[in-house]
Amino acid sequence: MTTTIGADIGRNVRRVRTKRGLSQSDVADRSSVPQPTISNIEGGKQEPHHSTLLKLARAMDVKVTEFFKEKPGPKTPPPPPKTPLTDEPESDFDARFGATDLEAAEALAGEVGKEYDALGEYLAALDALGIGNDDLRRRSARSKRRASKRRTYASTSRYANMGLNADFGRDLAIHNTVAAYVGEAEAVAEYVAEEAGTTHRDAG
Repeated sequence: MTTTIGADIGRNVRRVRTKRGLSQSDVADRSSVPQPTISNIEGGKQEPHHSTLLKLARAMDVKVTEFFKEKPGPKTPPPPPKTPLTDEPESDFDARFGATDLEAAEALAGEVGKEYDALGEYLAALDALGIGNDDLRRRSARSKRRASKRRTYASTSRYANMGLNADFGRDLAIHNTVAAYVGEAEAVAEYVAEEAGTTHRDAG
């Protein structure tokens, strides 16, 4: 009859053996424990005597305590970060651009930037746990990060332009919507890509 203890020991014997690149026959030759016995132990069909475990441990050059390690429980993903600026409707976020002082613009860029970074760290934690793209938590976090990226870019660009205007007497346009800044960036990206293609064609 298989016991939980026997099954746990068997899993550990197999884990150690495979980690050391040994076959059951290799261990049998080294330990004088018959290969069928090793197979039964690893399969949880046979609970081994302590003397048998000592032989297996010596054959695999490990301490016998390696066979008694508990199976780690499933890791729980961290809770998603709080992202109030990312979660609010874009029209509400746009309303924050009504403030025209440089300090408020810097603070807004910093806060939404923190949310963008936190979402990136959360996605990295899900990656580390092997949580795939189809998982609802991952899809939600990726969607939020896209929104956060837009708002981070817009608020950072706005703050930078306001600073240039104030410090160097520039006359850069200060927009009041995220879409205006993101649209400009997309237009520049398209222009750069087009110019690169033109240069490549001319060179050819």
